[in-house]
This record gives sequence, C-alpha cells and structure tokens, in this order.
Amino acid sequence: MPRVYLLCAILFSWFFSCDRFDPNKEICTNCKKGSEPIRKVLFIGWDGVRTDALLNSNTPNFDTLAQSAILSFQCDRGEYTVSVPGWSTILHGVWPSKHNLTENSFRMNKYDDYPDIISMAKRFKPNLSATVLSNWDDFLRITSQEDYAQRYDNDQQVTSAAIQLLNDCTPDMMFLHLDYPDYIGHRLGFSSNGIEYMGAIEVADFYIGQVMEVIYQREMTYNEEWMVVLTTDHGGEGTSHGDQEDLTQTRQVWALIRLPGVTQQQLTQIKSVDLMPTMLKWLEIIGVPNLDGNPLI
Repeated sequence: MPRVYLLCAILFSWFFSCDRFDPNKEICTNCKKGSEPIRKVLFIGWDGVRTDALLNSNTPNFDTLAQSAILSFQCDRGEYTVSVPGWSTILHGVWPSKHNLTENSFRMNKYDDYPDIISMAKRFKPNLSATVLSNWDDFLRITSQEDYAQRYDNDQQVTSAAIQLLNDCTPDMMFLHLDYPDYIGHRLGFSSNGIEYMGAIEVADFYIGQVMEVIYQREMTYNEEWMVVLTTDHGGEGTSHGDQEDLTQTRQVWALIRLPGVTQQQLTQIKSVDLMPTMLKWLEIIGVPNLDGNPLI
C-alpha cells in the first residue's frame, strides 16, 4: 500500500475510534429552576487528592464541613486507578465490572445498562434540575440529562459559575469538578508533604469555602437543606496514579457527606459506590435497582 494511503487509513481509523468531546452534546445552557423546595445536593469532585496530603494541609473549609458530616478516610475507590473509571464508579454507583470502563476512555461503556445519578434521579422525579460544571471535558461525559453543563479553563471559573447558578436558578443537584490538585500532582508529584501539591489542595479548599458561603446563606434565608458530598477519584504516587491499585495512597481515598444539623460520624470501610445511593436517598429516591453500594444515611 502506498505510504499516503496507509497514512489516510490510519487517520480515518483514529478519527472514528477515539473518544472525542462533542460540545453540541455535552454543553447545555438551560438554567432550570429547582423543583425541590428543601432538600438539595451539592457534589464536589476534588480530583487527585491523596488522603494523607489532605490531612496534612490547611483546609479550614473542609474542616468546617467535617464537623457536620459522615466522614471516612478509608474509602475504597476500587481498581483501575484513573479518573474515568473512578468518577464513573461514583456517579453510576457500580464497579468497573459493570460500567465496563478500565482506562481514560469511554469506548465499550455500559452506561445504558447502569445509568448515571442524574438520569436515574429524573426517572423518579422528572422535574428535578441538575447542573454539572467542570474544567475537564471528560467529567461532563460521565453524566447525562443535566439541564446546565459547562466546561471552564480553571477551578476559579468553575467556582464563580457555581455561585452565579446557585443564586440565579438554584438547581436541585449541582456537580462540580475541581482539577488543580491533580494538575499539580502530575507535574510536581503526589506527595503527603509536597509544598506545591498541598498548596493546590489549599487553593481548592478556598474555592469550596466560597461556594459554601452561598449554601450556608441559602439555608438560613430559605430553609433549604443541602447534602454536600466531597470526595476524590484517586490519590497518587510520584507523578502518576495509573496501575496503582496495590498502593494505599492511591486506592484508599476519603469521602465526606455533610448534612445540616448532624454531628461528625467517622466510618471505616466504606466504598465509592455507596455515595450515589446516599445522595439519592437524601432526595427521597429509594429502591433503585442494580447499584453496588448502600446508602450511608
């Protein structure tokens, strides 16, 4: 085969086989007002935050949330320690053996068989509104049927947009993805005492505090009750985290479920798949089939 035809064949195969972000499909701009007057969910995915590094960092906003939370520093995130399987496990409520994702690719996913939390919630409550904000394209591909979905260049923009949407339409479910700690980890190292890495965690904690100021104000003013779920998709070692299922600092992560008026309760041996049924139960959605976890409330 002449070289030019071989090259064209390779490019054709690459174009039709690789995962590509489709802004026409993944970006939505309907700021639909929430239909639940009281109970709402804020999920913050804090990408690439090692448990020991979190504990060593100065995180006053995380610490405040932890005072009224179910908390675990021994959460099993499962195998395949990269982001697409990790976030899929959390937001679809099943292990990779079911959602079928083992790498940072969406090929061969079984999302139709095991729907994401937004799709499932809307089966039970069609009028729910949901927002997803991220500075990483692929996070937007993990869920569907959200009313508002947007990608941003950095965590500060995600935070500003979240605050605006909370005030403008106050969705029933809001999902945020903060990426700065993972970004620094890949460049300078995931470490329990790395100055730059812990600094990135502290910057993210500052952004979380800005969002929580709005949540606290809404709870006081409008009698809303927000479940706030924080977790990560993996830790890391060196400048990587892939193929590190055997490393505690990568696979054993942390999770926080803040509930208004609750005193801290520390749990051991929870699993990432427990978070989806926990959030659904808060919205009074129970009896969801085929989930691998159990509600923690």
